[in-house]
Amino acid sequence: MTPKPMTSKSRKNKNSEKGFALLIAIFTLLLLTAIGAGMVAMTNTDTSISANFRDEQTAYFAAKAGIEEVRDRLRQGPAGTTPNTLMTNAYFSTSALPGAANGVLYITNPSTGDVVTPWVTNGAATVYPDDEICSELINTANPCSAGVPTGTWYVPAVGSSSSYEPTTGLRFPWKWVRITAKTNLTSSGTTASGSSLASVDGTVTDVNYRVCWTGSQEVAINAATYANCAAYPAIPTYLPVYVITAMAQTPSGSRRMVQAETAMTTFPSVPGPLVFDGANPVYSVPSSNAFGIDGTNYSAPGNANGPGGSCPAGQPNEYALGALGTSAVTTLQADADTKKPLNYTGLNNPLSQPASVGDVTSQLGSLATVQGLDAVVSSVTLVAGNEGNVYGSNPAGGITNPGTIANPQVNVVQGDITLGGNWQGAGILLVTGNLTFSGKFTYDGIILVIGKGSVTKNGSGGSMDGAMLVANLYSGTPPTYGSLLPTTSAPGIPVVNWNGGGNFQMNYDSCWSTAMSTQLAWRIVAMREIIR
Repeated sequence: MTPKPMTSKSRKNKNSEKGFALLIAIFTLLLLTAIGAGMVAMTNTDTSISANFRDEQTAYFAAKAGIEEVRDRLRQGPAGTTPNTLMTNAYFSTSALPGAANGVLYITNPSTGDVVTPWVTNGAATVYPDDEICSELINTANPCSAGVPTGTWYVPAVGSSSSYEPTTGLRFPWKWVRITAKTNLTSSGTTASGSSLASVDGTVTDVNYRVCWTGSQEVAINAATYANCAAYPAIPTYLPVYVITAMAQTPSGSRRMVQAETAMTTFPSVPGPLVFDGANPVYSVPSSNAFGIDGTNYSAPGNANGPGGSCPAGQPNEYALGALGTSAVTTLQADADTKKPLNYTGLNNPLSQPASVGDVTSQLGSLATVQGLDAVVSSVTLVAGNEGNVYGSNPAGGITNPGTIANPQVNVVQGDITLGGNWQGAGILLVTGNLTFSGKFTYDGIILVIGKGSVTKNGSGGSMDGAMLVANLYSGTPPTYGSLLPTTSAPGIPVVNWNGGGNFQMNYDSCWSTAMSTQLAWRIVAMREIIR
């Protein structure tokens, strides 16, 4: 069939479609370009958000690092170690409230080329001014609301320690940390008449009050009446609460401020030279005439050179053997009276027997529970870990730094250990397994056998000035141990086996408990971030 010839009209229609495919291609290309550009923009936005978040988090954790450095430096570390006692800094009065002379201590951490002067509260941003303190002092006798303080209430700064740097030459970007004693009705960005102000205990509304820690809560006492928290007539003694404020700023400008309230951690008093902290104690007594346990509060002449010095006169005496509950008293009394009962001296025994044995449950407080004992183990282990003094069971090289009276150490053995020969030490010794000591063993300080609660003394010789507490955290009858006891229960059966006799003397010295408290990490009772 012969094709129909193309007419002029059909030729015209064909010509009208020329270039349409190009338009579609260009439009598609533009659409793909827009989508690509959008994806690039979204990616850049996400990258910027992630970078900003990372920078903000860096500043936040840097501020927390500043708080942790200062909190560690508040404690009194052994000689030659990193911590130093900021609270006894020559420029800082621990009794002065913020707003008074020497009532504020700054620790600064400038980077290369930085000038960090936080006490210049109206200074340029490049000197990192402390613009928060005026909000906090707004209700004190020397408020910042009338202008920047011009007196001598701030002090020259103390420098940060390079020992806390994660890597030599690398510093956390916190700029300064401020320490002040906490006062009642401390404000944060409110006015003196603001309804958001609240007393720490809900009752005291006077601003001329300092805040103290009772061991479980904060209370306010009249600063005009009591020079410090220790002066307040309360048992247990109140401890001051300090506010640690840290400001960090990264090189790119992210700025975060974190604030913590902290109080000193006190080492629980061990009420006697040898305390059996648990029901049904087992005591294999020595038979030597030269053996003795004395609960009379005593401080050896050499202890005057230690951190606690000599015990002040009038310190309370304790029983030679302390027991948890009356039934434990009866058990220990029968044990002690079988051999040399006159060698156990101290408080009079209510059973009117020669050996000095008594119930110390009320004095043990939290140490009468597994939970309280666990807390002590954790606190002591934390300090020992900071100094590299935590060992496994039966360490091959023994305890490398046992401590001296002048330089006591906190040592922890997580397991069993045997200390023999002429071994000497001082400070705190915590053993979670079986403690065996032989020969002329000499120790000044606190020995805690918390875990298996088992002590064995072999041979003769030696002495101990301080206190020893033995507590078993397991069920069962040693040497067979069951499962860990519930945290709310009383500890299990403590065991002390004395093989042989010999001239070994245990003397009670309560000042070691007080002295060693200064080496424990300060507790944080509250923490918050300040948003400005």
